[in-house]
Amino acid sequence: MIKIKYPDVLLDSLENGHMIIDDAFNVSYWNRWLCINTQVPKEEIIGKSLEEFFPEINYTVLQRKIKTALTIGTPTFYDANSSRRFIPIERNKVTTSSLKLMQQQVTISPYIVHENKVMISIYDISELFEAKLLIKKEMEKAHKLNEKLEADKEIIDKNIMVMKTSAHGVIKDISSFFCDFFEVTKRELLGKNVSIFKLSDMSDIIYRDLWETIKNKKLWNGELQYRTSKGQEKWFQARVVPILNIHGEIVEFSAVFHDITKEKLLAELYITDPLTKLYNRAHFDETINFIAKHQRKAEVDFILAIVDIDFFKRINDTYGHQVGDDALVCVSKNIKKSLRENDLVARWGGEEFVIMLKNVTLDEAQKIMEKVRSNIEQNIVCHNIKVTASFGLTKYRENEEPKETFKRVDDALYEAKEGGRNRIVVK
Repeated sequence: MIKIKYPDVLLDSLENGHMIIDDAFNVSYWNRWLCINTQVPKEEIIGKSLEEFFPEINYTVLQRKIKTALTIGTPTFYDANSSRRFIPIERNKVTTSSLKLMQQQVTISPYIVHENKVMISIYDISELFEAKLLIKKEMEKAHKLNEKLEADKEIIDKNIMVMKTSAHGVIKDISSFFCDFFEVTKRELLGKNVSIFKLSDMSDIIYRDLWETIKNKKLWNGELQYRTSKGQEKWFQARVVPILNIHGEIVEFSAVFHDITKEKLLAELYITDPLTKLYNRAHFDETINFIAKHQRKAEVDFILAIVDIDFFKRINDTYGHQVGDDALVCVSKNIKKSLRENDLVARWGGEEFVIMLKNVTLDEAQKIMEKVRSNIEQNIVCHNIKVTASFGLTKYRENEEPKETFKRVDDALYEAKEGGRNRIVVK
């Protein structure tokens, strides 16, 4: 059996904490970041129990998370709620906020499974957490300002992003604050249709829902994605109100916007797989359920594919989990660059990836997946290692529950594996 050496130099150079412990909490690795931020030298803690140094940790929860990571073979979060700390660490950065303790995102990843060892990684998300608090305060201030100054048109024009459109979506008026934010003039926007701001296929679904709601004379609240004149993508919380005449007919729409771009960037952390930087399973589930729910309205067709790296366990057993992680990262990049811009790809768990191909036929999807399969087979993923992958492919059927689609594509993947691997099976 190959003895795995801990990558001391690499982990010590990272700007986040990494430790390796077993399911009895005995510490076998403690990187430089942890030494500095906890004031506990590695010489003191290695070989001892974590409980001796940090009794405040909830070890019942920690042990359950460790067992979960070792059992399913994929990373898990210790606690996704950033208001709690895994290890209390005082912030060493000068800040004007009341946030004195470091806010942390903690992941627990399987490391040497047969020794029941995991790697615990601690990421400092204090600045993002502060940004979220600041955004919340600013949004509260904006709401209060809007309520108090709704009758004062001049102040609203300079401080609130407001737009008025005709019943057909043609921009009739827009606040100076909106124009300043997007770095455009009123002359450039007046008379244009509001659809000039629309982005992506998902945006199509949201806009259809918006228009169906307000055309039924109902208020619409939701999030919209816009693009500035310089190509920067921005997210807004929008409130769109239909304005009626004395006959109850819609004559125009009034919309108020609040910038939530920073908040969306913060949320991005929680929908991203920390290793591959692809979307995680939770986000993919949410997306497919959303599209399935709205598919009649938006007339969305999509193909579902599951990709499984062949003999991945052999890579881990032969070269170690660090090389296995490197291979996962390389394959994920290979998949991403082989797809179209609007295709959605996520890490499904372990060595599996899931892909949603939008607005394609099954034959077109099979050609795209063949390109992905060939690229994976032909490229060296890392450390002069070549891998192959097996594919299951199926089409979403109208009014079908997503779990039924997943069952069918999973059966197709099983057939691909049983049929010799490195192939695509369509069901």
